[in-house]
Order: sequence, then C-alpha cells, then structure tokens
Amino acid sequence: MSYSDVADHRNMVFDGVRNAAYTRALEKVVGPDTTVMDLGAGLGILGLMAARLGAGKVYLVEPTVAIELARQAAADNGLSAVECIRATAEQLKLNDNLDAKVDVIVSVFTGNFLLEEDLLPSLFYARDHHLAPGGQLIPDRGRMEVVPVSAADYYEKYIGSWGPFPEHCRKEGLPEIEYRAVRPYAANSMAYDTTENIQAQRLGAPAPLLELDFNTAQKAECDADIEVLIESDGICHGWMGWFQIRLVNEWLSTDGEQNKTHWSQVFLPLEQPLTVVTGDRLRLALKRPEGGQWSWSTTLGSKSQRQSSFLSQPLRPQDLLKQSDHYRPQLHDKAQGWQWLLDHINGEASVTQLASELRLAQPGMFASEAQALQFVRAVAESLG
Repeated sequence: MSYSDVADHRNMVFDGVRNAAYTRALEKVVGPDTTVMDLGAGLGILGLMAARLGAGKVYLVEPTVAIELARQAAADNGLSAVECIRATAEQLKLNDNLDAKVDVIVSVFTGNFLLEEDLLPSLFYARDHHLAPGGQLIPDRGRMEVVPVSAADYYEKYIGSWGPFPEHCRKEGLPEIEYRAVRPYAANSMAYDTTENIQAQRLGAPAPLLELDFNTAQKAECDADIEVLIESDGICHGWMGWFQIRLVNEWLSTDGEQNKTHWSQVFLPLEQPLTVVTGDRLRLALKRPEGGQWSWSTTLGSKSQRQSSFLSQPLRPQDLLKQSDHYRPQLHDKAQGWQWLLDHINGEASVTQLASELRLAQPGMFASEAQALQFVRAVAESLG
C-alpha cells in the first residue's frame, strides 16, 4: 500500500480506540522539552496530538504527498512546533533534516499480523540513527497471537466453494464450469478480514507466537512453534491471528473481540479441516523470514499438513527460476527503457523531450506518444 490517497488514511485518523491509546502513552512522556518524531506520519494524527499535548518540537516524517495535508493540518490547528519532512527514515540526515536526535519516536509500523508490510526494519533504522540515548519508542514492543478456530461458513465461501459446481449456480441455470484446480491455491492464501466477517468459534485459548522488543530487535521475522490445548469439540478450519503492541505501559490488542481498531485479523486456513475434541493438543509451526513468505504447519497427533503463501498462486518453472540465487537476469524491453531514462535524466530535458527521445531509442515499446509520456512522468515522479 502506498498511502498516497486520502482514503488510505481515513480509518487511521478516525480510529478512536487506537488514537486514544496512543494519546495516553504520549501524555506520559511528552513535555515542553520533548522532541518527538512521528515516523510514517501519514496525515500526522499522532504527531499533531503530541504537539497538542505540549511537545517542544515535533517532526512529521512521511515519504508520500500526504505530508502536504499534514502540513496544512498543523497550520490550521495553530501547531507551530510541528515541522514536516517528506522522507523515509533512511533518507533523514542529522543536521540536515533534523537539528538533533529525538526523545520520542511514535509510529504505526505494525501491519496486520505485526510483520505485514515489512515496515519494522525502517523503525529499527530510525531507532539506531535518530533516537537519542535513553529515548522512548511508542510502541516499544509487539506480540503475535493465534487461536485455533471453527469457521465453517467462512471456510466454505473462500476455500470449499472451489470444488464441485456450486448448487446455487446450478439453480440459477449457469453453465457447469468447475474450478477444482483453484482450491489448493485458495487453501494456501491467508485472509485478512474482521472477526465479524470470519464469525469464528474459538476452540482454545489464544496463544502467544512471537514477542519482539523494538528497542533491541534487529530483524522482523517469525520462527515459532507452539502447542494449544483444545477446550471445545468441533471442526478446526484454521487459525485466527492478530497482534498486540505496548504503548509505554499499556497493551493494545487488535484481536477485534472487544475494542475494534482499523487493523484486520488474519485467517490461516487448513488444507483439510480437522475434527478435534476437548483435551487434544494442536501444534502450529509458523515461519516467515523478513520480507518473505509465510509458511505454517498444523499437527494433530501423527497427522500434519503444511501450507505456505508461496503456494497461493500458480508458478511456472521460469517464475521459480527467477527466485533462485543463481538466476542470471536479463533486461526486458521495459527495463531497458528504465535504464535509458535513468541515463538521460540530468535536469536538462523536459519530460516531453525525454518521452520523444525514448520512443526513438526504444521503438515498439510504446503504442503512442501519450503512453511514453505517462511512463516518463511516473519514473520522474518517483526518481527524478
């Protein structure tokens, strides 16, 4: 997600549960001598709250155009202590963008199920380069949790339906076309949804999978192996997961059971649902390298089934080859266009001139001048 559109930020700006918890945390650490960085600020709601609470200086750091709206919001609210910087954590420079290291870094770099979106490495970078000794991270800790669930209707809708021709389609007189081949891919797809939609019955108590101390962590990866005691008879269709974050001394949960936030929960389906009875012990092994794919194994007694988000889409041999460390890549036409353009962006030619010259240099790459111009504009906007 790019977070460039206003619509991307609405749920976060108006997430009363989340923002109230962050406010309580900021109240404990912010004072007139406090310098705060709102990292990945978006529309700046957390940093603006810090300024409203009396922080001496607040940096809103955001790489997308949303920072311009945050800048206007700061002005409209008379928050003169706020300074807006369009950059990533890695682009910030001490004595250039920043006057000094900051006392507090507040962020929402926890995607759904904590590690999604791979934002935590940037938080760790900011911690190491921009946080003053003894400074405070908000949040400073994250915890992943899961529970085995029975979710018959949800499972049938998103996985079971990829089987025999659905009866409701037959009743509507549709031609009988089956998609049995899709089912294995659906069963390896993690679903991000709300507790209201999943409508799951918990078959045991939630279990902690992984806990990360953001003050010391160097990697955002998961390699967990847990066992859960089944407390209710039923059919287990998969696992439901969420995370908690610690905001100074208060934990905020995204399980969706009580106080609902903008974060979704995750459903990790089983390839084949399992019949479980009270007293069974169900084992889950969950792995995800930083920036990689999720894989999960579920074991009941001597039976085990393993799944992976890597298997959620059909891959051709050439697709797999490209993921090998020994693959020898060659530039395709579009990449050659990128290369030509990067060699010629020097501040002298306009995007119109570059588009015309690119069409001459790479004939057949674009059907029209308009397509070439659109391509050059996109590259110039992101890199120029």
